[in-house]
Amino acid sequence: MRASSPIETLSADQTAMLGRYRARWTAIRRSTEAADRDAAEEGVRLAYRAVGLEPPAHLIWCDGPVTLLREARRPSRADGPHVGSFIVGQLRRQTLAQIRSRIGRGLHAWIERQVNPVDPLVASAVDAVMQETTTESVSLLDQFRRSEPVSLTLALRALFSWREASAIGQQDLTWLGPCEYARNVLGLRDETAALSGLLQVAANAGWLQPHRQTCWLAERPALLRGDGQDRLHDAAGPALRYPDGWSVWAWKGVEVPTWIIMQPERITLAAIDEETNVQRRRCMIEIMTPRRYIALGGAARIAEDETGVLWRRIWPGTDAWAAVEVVNATPEVDGTHRHFFLQVPATMRTAREAVAWTYGLRPSAYAGLVART
Repeated sequence: MRASSPIETLSADQTAMLGRYRARWTAIRRSTEAADRDAAEEGVRLAYRAVGLEPPAHLIWCDGPVTLLREARRPSRADGPHVGSFIVGQLRRQTLAQIRSRIGRGLHAWIERQVNPVDPLVASAVDAVMQETTTESVSLLDQFRRSEPVSLTLALRALFSWREASAIGQQDLTWLGPCEYARNVLGLRDETAALSGLLQVAANAGWLQPHRQTCWLAERPALLRGDGQDRLHDAAGPALRYPDGWSVWAWKGVEVPTWIIMQPERITLAAIDEETNVQRRRCMIEIMTPRRYIALGGAARIAEDETGVLWRRIWPGTDAWAAVEVVNATPEVDGTHRHFFLQVPATMRTAREAVAWTYGLRPSAYAGLVART
């Protein structure tokens, strides 16, 4: 029997459906609805059967991934080995190989980007959850609560060791989106038939940790909030909270201690100087506001010209912060002119260079623009 020619182009209707699937899987990644436990459990059974395994004898629900981590941290012999590499890894490899045999490589890659783009908000949330990953001694979150810096090396080690033999979250299954699109819109039902269980789990639960005889599942977050740039953020409370009570406070994608959000009056020049984490230090200055930080003497005047004033603060080591102060040319109702403080790279040498940077221009190009206007 002659093989079908690979699909190389989409019709107008098929192209239009990409947006619908993108929206659907964005909603799945960000869902805060309570899990449909019956549907999720049926999906787990289907996923096990799809790789030739008997469904687990025990399905245990937890109210969040942190509770799940604690409950399933040391599975017993009766729970059996971790089987995520089969019901997720194996199914993914086999299905994608079949789909790619039917869709041109370039088109398939484009479909994946359209339906399952990088989602900064969810990535931030996942990173936050990963910080609760425990080792034999001290958890990353414990280090954070003691205001100790968490190194990238340690974070990556914990991340990868955790992912190899632990829970799989709703954000880890969004690769299913392009597969569902191929199934329902392009008609590749046989090629994607084995994914029906995982599709059901992704749409109805938050996390799962599958073992041979026991599968732990967890609820979705009860709260997930971000800013206009899709970063985990809330200026008045936790940006991420699970039903088990575990919460994360974040400012523009950076996890911060609770007090920075809930008690901003505690942010002082001394507190900022004592903070060793560069990103959190930036957050503290933003919450205090650059205007007040400079007014309190936090930064020194470096340069001034007709465009504004450049301010800078240098800490021992390699860290520095800078902002350019500019004046709004349009007067307020009372005749005064508002001053704005724009954070800029600390490498800026003049106010003109800093202001030009905020427009994405070189100083010479910005000078020409100002001269023409």
